[in-house]
Amino acid sequence: MGHHQPNISPAVRAALLIGACFLLGSTGWLAWLYQLMELAQASAIDALTMVVGYLMQAVGMGAYLVMSKRLTTARLRQISTSCTAAFSVCLAPAITTASLEAALAFGYLANVACGVFTAYYLHCLATIVPHERQGLTFGGAYATTTVISWLITLPASGALLRGVPAIALCLLLGALTSFLVSTTPVQSAPIDAADEQQELDRTLIPLACVAAVLASLVKNAGFSFPTADLSAGLSLELSRLLYGVGLVVAGLVCDRRRSFGALCCITALVTPFLMLALSGMDAPGALLWSVDYLLFGFFAVYRVILFVDLACSERRPSLAVMGLLLGRTGDALGTALCLALANMPLVLVSITAVLFALTAASFFLLYQRLYAAVPEAQPSEQELFDRFSARHDLSAREREVLRLVLSEHTNAQIAGELFVSEATVKFHVRNLLKKTGCKNRLEVHDLYAQTR
Repeated sequence: MGHHQPNISPAVRAALLIGACFLLGSTGWLAWLYQLMELAQASAIDALTMVVGYLMQAVGMGAYLVMSKRLTTARLRQISTSCTAAFSVCLAPAITTASLEAALAFGYLANVACGVFTAYYLHCLATIVPHERQGLTFGGAYATTTVISWLITLPASGALLRGVPAIALCLLLGALTSFLVSTTPVQSAPIDAADEQQELDRTLIPLACVAAVLASLVKNAGFSFPTADLSAGLSLELSRLLYGVGLVVAGLVCDRRRSFGALCCITALVTPFLMLALSGMDAPGALLWSVDYLLFGFFAVYRVILFVDLACSERRPSLAVMGLLLGRTGDALGTALCLALANMPLVLVSITAVLFALTAASFFLLYQRLYAAVPEAQPSEQELFDRFSARHDLSAREREVLRLVLSEHTNAQIAGELFVSEATVKFHVRNLLKKTGCKNRLEVHDLYAQTR
Protein backbone atom coordinates (compact mmCIF):
# COMPACT_ATOMS: atom_id res chain seq x y z
CA MET A 1 0.00 0.00 0.00
CA GLY A 2 3.01 2.27 0.25
CA HIS A 3 4.21 4.60 2.96
CA HIS A 4 1.49 6.83 4.33
CA GLN A 5 2.76 10.36 5.04
CA PRO A 6 1.22 12.32 7.90
CA ASN A 7 -1.09 15.11 6.85
CA ILE A 8 -1.12 18.64 8.22
CA SER A 9 -4.58 20.11 8.58
CA PRO A 10 -5.38 23.17 6.40
CA ALA A 11 -5.84 25.35 9.49
CA VAL A 12 -2.40 24.44 10.87
CA ARG A 13 -0.80 24.88 7.45
CA ALA A 14 -2.36 28.33 7.08
CA ALA A 15 -1.39 29.29 10.65
CA LEU A 16 2.25 28.39 9.96
CA LEU A 17 2.17 30.45 6.77
CA ILE A 18 0.55 33.46 8.45
CA GLY A 19 2.94 33.28 11.37
CA ALA A 20 6.02 33.06 9.15
CA CYS A 21 4.90 35.93 6.90
CA PHE A 22 4.07 38.16 9.85
CA LEU A 23 7.32 37.33 11.66
CA LEU A 24 9.37 38.09 8.56
CA GLY A 25 7.52 41.36 7.95
CA SER A 26 7.61 42.57 11.57
CA THR A 27 11.28 41.64 12.03
CA GLY A 28 12.26 43.47 8.87
CA TRP A 29 10.10 46.44 9.85
CA LEU A 30 11.78 46.76 13.26
CA ALA A 31 15.28 46.46 11.75
CA TRP A 32 14.41 49.17 9.23
CA LEU A 33 12.96 51.35 11.98
CA TYR A 34 16.14 51.04 14.07
CA GLN A 35 18.22 52.14 11.08
CA LEU A 36 15.98 55.12 10.33
CA MET A 37 16.25 56.22 13.95
CA GLU A 38 20.00 56.60 13.32
CA LEU A 39 19.56 58.53 10.08
CA ALA A 40 16.42 60.69 10.42
CA GLN A 41 15.04 63.16 12.91
CA ALA A 42 12.81 61.60 15.55
CA SER A 43 9.93 63.88 14.58
CA ALA A 44 9.93 62.46 11.05
CA ILE A 45 10.09 58.73 11.90
CA ASP A 46 6.32 58.16 12.23
CA ALA A 47 5.59 59.96 8.96
CA LEU A 48 8.25 57.95 7.11
CA THR A 49 7.22 54.56 8.50
CA MET A 50 3.62 54.51 9.75
CA VAL A 51 2.31 56.78 7.01
CA VAL A 52 4.38 56.17 3.86
CA GLY A 53 5.52 52.69 4.91
CA TYR A 54 1.97 51.50 5.56
CA LEU A 55 0.81 52.99 2.28
CA MET A 56 3.55 51.06 0.46
CA GLN A 57 2.25 47.84 2.03
CA ALA A 58 -1.22 48.77 0.78
CA VAL A 59 0.27 49.28 -2.70
CA GLY A 60 1.68 45.74 -2.58
CA MET A 61 -1.69 44.31 -1.57
CA GLY A 62 -3.38 46.32 -4.30
CA ALA A 63 -0.92 44.93 -6.85
CA TYR A 64 -1.80 41.41 -5.70
CA LEU A 65 -5.50 42.17 -6.15
CA VAL A 66 -4.90 43.32 -9.72
CA MET A 67 -2.78 40.25 -10.48
CA SER A 68 -5.37 37.89 -8.98
CA LYS A 69 -7.84 38.91 -11.68
CA ARG A 70 -5.49 37.91 -14.49
CA LEU A 71 -3.16 35.19 -13.22
CA THR A 72 -3.63 31.59 -12.13
CA THR A 73 -3.30 30.63 -8.49
CA ALA A 74 -0.06 28.80 -9.32
CA ARG A 75 1.40 31.97 -10.82
CA LEU A 76 0.29 34.01 -7.80
CA ARG A 77 2.12 31.54 -5.57
CA GLN A 78 5.30 31.90 -7.64
CA ILE A 79 5.15 35.71 -7.48
CA SER A 80 4.48 35.68 -3.73
CA THR A 81 7.39 33.30 -3.16
CA SER A 82 9.63 35.66 -5.13
CA CYS A 83 8.45 38.60 -3.05
CA THR A 84 9.56 36.95 0.18
CA ALA A 85 13.06 36.72 -1.30
CA ALA A 86 12.83 40.28 -2.67
CA PHE A 87 11.87 41.50 0.79
CA SER A 88 15.12 40.22 2.33
CA VAL A 89 17.20 41.42 -0.63
CA CYS A 90 15.80 44.97 -0.43
CA LEU A 91 16.05 45.00 3.33
CA ALA A 92 19.81 44.34 3.38
CA PRO A 93 20.81 47.79 2.02
CA ALA A 94 17.87 49.46 3.79
CA ILE A 95 19.22 48.53 7.23
CA THR A 96 22.95 48.98 6.55
CA THR A 97 23.28 52.08 4.36
CA ALA A 98 24.42 55.39 5.78
CA SER A 99 22.22 57.25 3.28
CA LEU A 100 18.72 58.20 4.42
CA GLU A 101 17.50 58.35 0.83
CA ALA A 102 18.76 54.82 0.10
CA ALA A 103 17.33 53.47 3.36
CA LEU A 104 13.93 54.89 2.45
CA ALA A 105 14.00 53.74 -1.18
CA PHE A 106 14.96 50.14 -0.39
CA GLY A 107 12.73 50.10 2.69
CA TYR A 108 9.69 51.14 0.68
CA LEU A 109 10.42 48.46 -1.93
CA ALA A 110 10.57 45.93 0.90
CA ASN A 111 7.21 47.16 2.19
CA VAL A 112 5.64 46.69 -1.25
CA ALA A 113 6.98 43.12 -1.33
CA CYS A 114 5.63 42.59 2.19
CA GLY A 115 2.21 43.70 0.99
CA VAL A 116 2.26 41.05 -1.75
CA PHE A 117 3.07 38.05 0.46
CA THR A 118 0.71 39.36 3.13
CA ALA A 119 -2.07 39.34 0.53
CA TYR A 120 -1.14 35.75 -0.35
CA TYR A 121 -1.64 34.46 3.20
CA LEU A 122 -4.99 36.27 3.42
CA HIS A 123 -5.98 34.59 0.15
CA CYS A 124 -5.01 31.23 1.70
CA LEU A 125 -6.99 32.00 4.86
CA ALA A 126 -10.13 32.46 2.77
CA THR A 127 -9.72 29.37 0.61
CA ILE A 128 -8.16 26.53 2.61
CA VAL A 129 -9.34 27.11 6.19
CA PRO A 130 -12.88 26.09 7.23
CA HIS A 131 -15.18 28.96 8.19
CA GLU A 132 -15.33 27.95 11.85
CA ARG A 133 -11.52 27.99 12.17
CA GLN A 134 -10.60 31.18 10.31
CA GLY A 135 -10.70 33.55 13.30
CA LEU A 136 -8.52 31.42 15.57
CA THR A 137 -6.15 30.52 12.73
CA PHE A 138 -5.48 34.20 12.02
CA GLY A 139 -5.62 35.48 15.60
CA GLY A 140 -3.58 32.61 17.04
CA ALA A 141 -0.81 32.88 14.43
CA TYR A 142 -0.74 36.67 14.76
CA ALA A 143 -0.59 36.46 18.58
CA THR A 144 2.23 33.91 18.63
CA THR A 145 4.46 35.82 16.25
CA THR A 146 3.68 39.13 17.97
CA VAL A 147 5.26 37.75 21.13
CA ILE A 148 8.16 36.16 19.20
CA SER A 149 8.92 39.43 17.39
CA TRP A 150 9.08 41.19 20.75
CA LEU A 151 11.42 38.51 22.17
CA ILE A 152 13.79 39.10 19.24
CA THR A 153 14.25 42.70 20.41
CA LEU A 154 15.44 41.67 23.91
CA PRO A 155 19.03 40.41 23.46
CA ALA A 156 21.54 43.24 23.94
CA SER A 157 18.93 45.97 23.47
CA GLY A 158 17.92 44.87 20.00
CA ALA A 159 21.35 43.82 18.67
CA LEU A 160 19.73 41.11 16.53
CA LEU A 161 17.91 43.82 14.60
CA ARG A 162 20.96 45.81 13.60
CA GLY A 163 23.57 45.30 10.89
CA VAL A 164 24.78 41.84 9.90
CA PRO A 165 22.77 39.92 12.56
CA ALA A 166 19.58 41.55 11.26
CA ILE A 167 20.40 40.64 7.66
CA ALA A 168 21.18 37.04 8.64
CA LEU A 169 17.96 36.76 10.65
CA CYS A 170 15.82 38.16 7.84
CA LEU A 171 17.48 35.87 5.27
CA LEU A 172 16.77 32.88 7.50
CA LEU A 173 13.15 33.91 8.04
CA GLY A 174 12.85 34.73 4.34
CA ALA A 175 14.00 31.23 3.37
CA LEU A 176 11.50 29.65 5.79
CA THR A 177 8.67 31.88 4.57
CA SER A 178 9.51 31.21 0.91
CA PHE A 179 9.30 27.48 1.57
CA LEU A 180 5.92 27.79 3.30
CA VAL A 181 4.51 30.05 0.57
CA SER A 182 5.72 27.73 -2.19
CA THR A 183 4.19 24.66 -0.49
CA THR A 184 0.86 26.20 0.56
CA PRO A 185 -1.22 26.71 -2.58
CA VAL A 186 -4.28 28.92 -2.59
CA GLN A 187 -7.48 27.54 -4.07
CA SER A 188 -9.63 29.06 -6.79
CA ALA A 189 -12.67 29.10 -4.47
CA PRO A 190 -13.24 28.90 -0.70
CA ILE A 191 -13.88 25.37 0.59
CA ASP A 192 -16.98 26.56 2.44
CA ALA A 193 -18.45 28.51 -0.47
CA ALA A 194 -21.90 27.54 -1.69
CA ASP A 195 -22.26 25.79 -5.04
CA GLU A 196 -24.04 28.85 -6.41
CA GLN A 197 -22.84 32.38 -5.90
CA GLN A 198 -24.99 34.30 -3.45
CA GLU A 199 -26.53 37.58 -4.48
CA LEU A 200 -25.38 40.16 -1.96
CA ASP A 201 -26.69 43.64 -1.35
CA ARG A 202 -24.73 45.83 -3.77
CA THR A 203 -24.04 48.36 -1.03
CA LEU A 204 -22.55 45.77 1.33
CA ILE A 205 -18.98 45.70 0.03
CA PRO A 206 -18.63 49.51 -0.32
CA LEU A 207 -20.11 49.86 3.18
CA ALA A 208 -17.61 47.33 4.56
CA CYS A 209 -14.79 49.25 2.85
CA VAL A 210 -15.85 52.53 4.44
CA ALA A 211 -16.20 50.89 7.85
CA ALA A 212 -12.73 49.29 7.64
CA VAL A 213 -10.99 52.56 6.70
CA LEU A 214 -12.86 54.63 9.30
CA ALA A 215 -12.34 52.09 12.08
CA SER A 216 -8.60 51.92 11.41
CA LEU A 217 -8.35 55.70 11.22
CA VAL A 218 -10.20 56.19 14.53
CA LYS A 219 -8.22 53.49 16.32
CA ASN A 220 -4.88 54.98 15.32
CA ALA A 221 -6.00 58.50 16.19
CA GLY A 222 -7.11 57.27 19.62
CA PHE A 223 -3.57 56.17 20.46
CA SER A 224 -2.48 59.82 20.27
CA PHE A 225 -5.15 61.23 22.57
CA PRO A 226 -3.98 63.39 25.49
CA THR A 227 -4.43 60.31 27.72
CA ALA A 228 -1.48 58.56 26.05
CA ASP A 229 0.66 59.45 29.08
CA LEU A 230 -1.57 57.21 31.20
CA SER A 231 0.26 54.22 29.73
CA ALA A 232 3.31 54.97 31.88
CA GLY A 233 2.41 52.19 34.31
CA LEU A 234 2.03 49.58 31.55
CA SER A 235 5.21 47.75 30.56
CA LEU A 236 5.98 46.78 26.97
CA GLU A 237 6.08 43.14 28.02
CA LEU A 238 2.57 43.29 29.50
CA SER A 239 1.14 45.23 26.55
CA ARG A 240 2.46 42.60 24.12
CA LEU A 241 1.05 39.80 26.24
CA LEU A 242 -2.34 41.49 26.54
CA TYR A 243 -2.47 42.15 22.82
CA GLY A 244 -1.63 38.50 22.13
CA VAL A 245 -4.34 37.31 24.52
CA GLY A 246 -6.79 39.69 22.86
CA LEU A 247 -5.98 38.30 19.41
CA VAL A 248 -6.58 34.70 20.51
CA VAL A 249 -9.81 35.53 22.35
CA ALA A 250 -10.99 37.58 19.37
CA GLY A 251 -10.33 34.65 17.05
CA LEU A 252 -12.33 32.30 19.28
CA VAL A 253 -15.22 34.76 19.59
CA CYS A 254 -15.35 35.46 15.84
CA ASP A 255 -15.41 31.74 15.12
CA ARG A 256 -18.19 31.27 17.64
CA ARG A 257 -20.32 34.10 16.26
CA ARG A 258 -19.22 36.79 13.84
CA SER A 259 -21.76 39.28 15.21
CA PHE A 260 -20.06 39.19 18.64
CA GLY A 261 -16.74 39.97 16.95
CA ALA A 262 -18.30 42.99 15.24
CA LEU A 263 -19.69 44.33 18.52
CA CYS A 264 -16.35 43.88 20.30
CA CYS A 265 -14.58 45.62 17.41
CA ILE A 266 -16.69 48.75 17.69
CA THR A 267 -16.31 48.62 21.49
CA ALA A 268 -12.52 48.71 21.02
CA LEU A 269 -12.90 52.11 19.35
CA VAL A 270 -14.69 53.51 22.42
CA THR A 271 -11.88 52.90 24.91
CA PRO A 272 -9.74 55.97 23.99
CA PHE A 273 -12.78 58.20 24.64
CA LEU A 274 -13.49 56.34 27.87
CA MET A 275 -9.91 56.91 29.03
CA LEU A 276 -10.24 60.57 28.14
CA ALA A 277 -13.42 60.86 30.21
CA LEU A 278 -11.76 59.17 33.20
CA SER A 279 -8.42 60.96 32.92
CA GLY A 280 -9.27 63.43 35.68
CA MET A 281 -10.36 60.71 38.09
CA ASP A 282 -8.43 58.20 40.19
CA ALA A 283 -8.93 55.37 37.69
CA PRO A 284 -5.58 53.59 37.16
CA GLY A 285 -4.19 54.36 33.72
CA ALA A 286 -2.46 51.00 33.39
CA LEU A 287 -5.78 49.20 33.89
CA LEU A 288 -7.48 51.29 31.21
CA TRP A 289 -4.67 50.69 28.74
CA SER A 290 -4.73 46.97 29.55
CA VAL A 291 -8.39 46.85 28.52
CA ASP A 292 -7.55 48.82 25.39
CA TYR A 293 -4.81 46.39 24.32
CA LEU A 294 -7.10 43.40 24.97
CA LEU A 295 -9.87 44.90 22.84
CA PHE A 296 -7.36 45.94 20.18
CA GLY A 297 -7.12 42.25 19.31
CA PHE A 298 -10.80 42.24 18.30
CA PHE A 299 -10.24 45.22 16.04
CA ALA A 300 -7.23 43.57 14.34
CA VAL A 301 -8.99 40.24 13.82
CA TYR A 302 -12.45 41.40 12.82
CA ARG A 303 -11.37 43.80 10.05
CA VAL A 304 -9.68 40.82 8.36
CA ILE A 305 -12.40 38.23 9.05
CA LEU A 306 -15.13 40.58 7.76
CA PHE A 307 -13.64 40.53 4.27
CA VAL A 308 -12.76 36.84 4.45
CA ASP A 309 -16.49 36.21 4.94
CA LEU A 310 -17.39 38.49 2.04
CA ALA A 311 -14.84 36.69 -0.14
CA CYS A 312 -16.49 33.36 0.66
CA SER A 313 -20.00 34.68 0.06
CA GLU A 314 -19.06 36.18 -3.29
CA ARG A 315 -16.78 33.29 -4.29
CA ARG A 316 -14.08 35.91 -4.90
CA PRO A 317 -11.27 34.86 -2.55
CA SER A 318 -9.09 37.82 -3.47
CA LEU A 319 -11.62 40.03 -1.62
CA ALA A 320 -10.09 38.70 1.60
CA VAL A 321 -7.11 40.99 0.93
CA MET A 322 -9.27 44.11 1.15
CA GLY A 323 -9.62 44.03 4.95
CA LEU A 324 -5.93 44.58 5.67
CA LEU A 325 -5.38 46.73 2.56
CA LEU A 326 -8.03 49.19 3.71
CA GLY A 327 -6.86 48.77 7.30
CA ARG A 328 -3.31 49.79 6.42
CA THR A 329 -4.70 52.77 4.49
CA GLY A 330 -6.74 53.80 7.53
CA ASP A 331 -3.73 53.26 9.80
CA ALA A 332 -1.68 55.63 7.64
CA LEU A 333 -4.44 58.25 7.53
CA GLY A 334 -4.95 58.04 11.30
CA THR A 335 -1.24 58.53 11.94
CA ALA A 336 -1.12 61.43 9.48
CA LEU A 337 -4.06 63.05 11.28
CA CYS A 338 -2.28 62.71 14.62
CA LEU A 339 0.93 64.21 13.27
CA ALA A 340 -0.89 67.13 11.65
CA LEU A 341 -2.77 67.94 14.87
CA ALA A 342 -0.05 67.05 17.37
CA ASN A 343 -0.15 70.52 18.92
CA MET A 344 -3.94 70.79 18.86
CA PRO A 345 -5.22 67.94 21.04
CA LEU A 346 -8.71 69.39 21.41
CA VAL A 347 -9.11 69.59 17.63
CA LEU A 348 -7.74 66.07 17.28
CA VAL A 349 -10.26 64.67 19.78
CA SER A 350 -13.13 66.60 18.17
CA ILE A 351 -12.36 65.38 14.65
CA THR A 352 -11.85 61.83 15.88
CA ALA A 353 -15.21 61.98 17.68
CA VAL A 354 -16.93 62.95 14.43
CA LEU A 355 -15.13 60.15 12.60
CA PHE A 356 -16.14 57.71 15.34
CA ALA A 357 -19.79 58.71 14.89
CA LEU A 358 -19.49 57.98 11.17
CA THR A 359 -17.77 54.68 11.97
CA ALA A 360 -20.51 53.66 14.40
CA ALA A 361 -23.16 54.52 11.80
CA SER A 362 -21.42 52.44 9.11
CA PHE A 363 -21.03 49.52 11.54
CA PHE A 364 -24.70 49.73 12.48
CA LEU A 365 -25.73 49.49 8.82
CA LEU A 366 -23.22 46.72 8.23
CA TYR A 367 -24.45 44.79 11.26
CA GLN A 368 -28.05 45.08 10.10
CA ARG A 369 -27.23 43.73 6.65
CA LEU A 370 -24.91 40.95 7.76
CA TYR A 371 -26.24 39.67 11.05
CA ALA A 372 -29.60 41.14 12.04
CA ALA A 373 -31.66 41.32 8.86
CA VAL A 374 -31.57 37.62 8.02
CA PRO A 375 -31.34 34.87 10.65
CA GLU A 376 -28.44 32.49 10.28
CA ALA A 377 -29.42 29.57 8.08
CA GLN A 378 -28.78 26.13 9.51
CA PRO A 379 -26.23 24.21 7.42
CA SER A 380 -27.52 21.23 5.49
CA GLU A 381 -26.42 17.68 6.25
CA GLN A 382 -24.18 17.75 3.16
CA GLU A 383 -22.59 21.03 4.30
CA LEU A 384 -21.92 19.56 7.75
CA PHE A 385 -20.36 16.48 6.18
CA ASP A 386 -18.20 18.56 3.81
CA ARG A 387 -17.01 20.83 6.64
CA PHE A 388 -16.15 17.86 8.86
CA SER A 389 -14.24 16.21 6.01
CA ALA A 390 -12.36 19.40 5.09
CA ARG A 391 -11.49 20.14 8.72
CA HIS A 392 -9.83 16.74 9.07
CA ASP A 393 -8.32 16.78 5.55
CA LEU A 394 -10.00 13.54 4.48
CA SER A 395 -9.33 12.13 1.02
CA ALA A 396 -12.15 11.28 -1.39
CA ARG A 397 -12.01 7.59 -0.45
CA GLU A 398 -11.89 8.38 3.27
CA ARG A 399 -15.01 10.50 2.85
CA GLU A 400 -16.81 7.55 1.27
CA VAL A 401 -15.72 5.33 4.17
CA LEU A 402 -16.79 7.99 6.70
CA ARG A 403 -20.27 8.20 5.21
CA LEU A 404 -20.69 4.43 5.50
CA VAL A 405 -19.19 4.35 9.01
CA LEU A 406 -21.72 6.98 10.10
CA SER A 407 -24.42 4.76 8.60
CA GLU A 408 -23.16 1.96 10.89
CA HIS A 409 -21.94 -0.31 8.09
CA THR A 410 -19.54 -3.09 9.05
CA ASN A 411 -16.15 -3.46 7.35
CA ALA A 412 -17.55 -6.27 5.24
CA GLN A 413 -20.52 -4.18 4.18
CA ILE A 414 -18.27 -1.22 3.34
CA ALA A 415 -16.04 -3.51 1.26
CA GLY A 416 -19.10 -4.69 -0.64
CA GLU A 417 -20.37 -1.16 -1.23
CA LEU A 418 -17.00 0.15 -2.47
CA PHE A 419 -15.89 -3.03 -4.29
CA VAL A 420 -12.63 -3.29 -2.33
CA SER A 421 -11.14 -5.82 0.07
CA GLU A 422 -11.76 -5.74 3.82
CA ALA A 423 -8.02 -5.15 4.32
CA THR A 424 -8.31 -1.97 2.25
CA VAL A 425 -11.34 -0.88 4.27
CA LYS A 426 -9.43 -1.44 7.52
CA PHE A 427 -6.56 0.67 6.16
CA HIS A 428 -8.90 3.57 5.35
CA VAL A 429 -10.70 3.26 8.70
CA ARG A 430 -7.34 3.43 10.52
CA ASN A 431 -6.46 6.60 8.58
CA LEU A 432 -9.89 8.04 9.35
CA LEU A 433 -9.43 7.40 13.08
CA LYS A 434 -5.92 8.86 13.01
CA LYS A 435 -6.93 12.06 11.22
CA THR A 436 -9.93 12.66 13.49
CA GLY A 437 -8.02 11.74 16.64
CA CYS A 438 -10.60 9.09 17.57
CA LYS A 439 -9.96 5.68 19.09
CA ASN A 440 -12.93 3.87 17.62
CA ARG A 441 -16.04 4.27 15.45
CA LEU A 442 -18.18 5.37 18.39
CA GLU A 443 -15.92 8.35 18.99
CA VAL A 444 -16.16 9.23 15.29
CA HIS A 445 -19.96 9.28 15.66
CA ASP A 446 -19.72 11.50 18.76
CA LEU A 447 -17.20 13.87 17.14
CA TYR A 448 -19.33 14.22 14.02
CA ALA A 449 -22.42 14.89 16.15
CA GLN A 450 -20.64 17.86 17.75
CA THR A 451 -20.54 19.63 14.37
CA ARG A 452 -24.33 19.93 14.30
